[in-house]
Amino acid sequence: MFEFDKYHIEQADCIEHMATLPDACFDFSVFSPPFPSVFAYTDKPSDLGNCNELQHEAKLHFSFFFKHLVRVVKPGRVVIVHCMQIPALARNQENSTTDFRGLLIKLGKRAGFTYDTDWPVTKNPQAQAIRTHSHKLLFVTLERDRAVSAPAFNDYLIKFRAPGENDVPICSKEISRNEWIDWAEGVWDWHVIRETDTLNTAAAKDEKDTKNICPLQLGVIKRLVMLYTNPGELVFSPFAGIGSEGVTALKLERRFYGCEIKGSYYHAAIANCSKAISENEKQYSLFELRNQ
Repeated sequence: MFEFDKYHIEQADCIEHMATLPDACFDFSVFSPPFPSVFAYTDKPSDLGNCNELQHEAKLHFSFFFKHLVRVVKPGRVVIVHCMQIPALARNQENSTTDFRGLLIKLGKRAGFTYDTDWPVTKNPQAQAIRTHSHKLLFVTLERDRAVSAPAFNDYLIKFRAPGENDVPICSKEISRNEWIDWAEGVWDWHVIRETDTLNTAAAKDEKDTKNICPLQLGVIKRLVMLYTNPGELVFSPFAGIGSEGVTALKLERRFYGCEIKGSYYHAAIANCSKAISENEKQYSLFELRNQ
């Protein structure tokens, strides 16, 4: 199962696939799960993005998901879940924001994870207003009735630890004290974490896409992989998408294992991870030439 060199991506539903994996096989997991009701990626019933009942259907799916995830992560090691709050959607007859972050924390703890903290990642309000057409951010709302106005939604990076003691300390010398001073701030600012710092999504889109692809920023993943793994360790993304976590892990000399249910995303992830390995090999060859 784990006899692979640098990476492996399985085209499968992650909940079903994790049930086939051995215990405690991953050193770190970082991922952005489907956001129910907001981003859907396939027309499959097992796609969590297609769940509209956040307190029922989605809650059940994520309960099974965390129960499998806690088993396959090594004791004492870290899981980072990227999420956002779910805005009120008229199509679901809702008028109140749903606390998706809180639901994930509750279900993760119920499965056995220790919840440590989370980093809010601020978002550019103007870019969010253009992208989401949220009337709460618009100037016209500000000037008509500020009771309705509200700030941009942050992203959140929820930090869990798997139960048990970590046998292999994470202590590589990749992070300076000055970097930690910046990264240890309670909020990561959008002026530093560029929203456009993502893989190109165009090649992975097809006619069955019902919502937009929204990969996690590469700068965010890089910080997290450097913080919570040693070189050579195995990074897991149960929602691999087009390979953002894989590309970053491979460029940082880690290994990667992912699951992706959607065919076009799976093939894009394979291509992106293969390209990352090729670029690493070219850089290493140039380094050797310069030092001869």
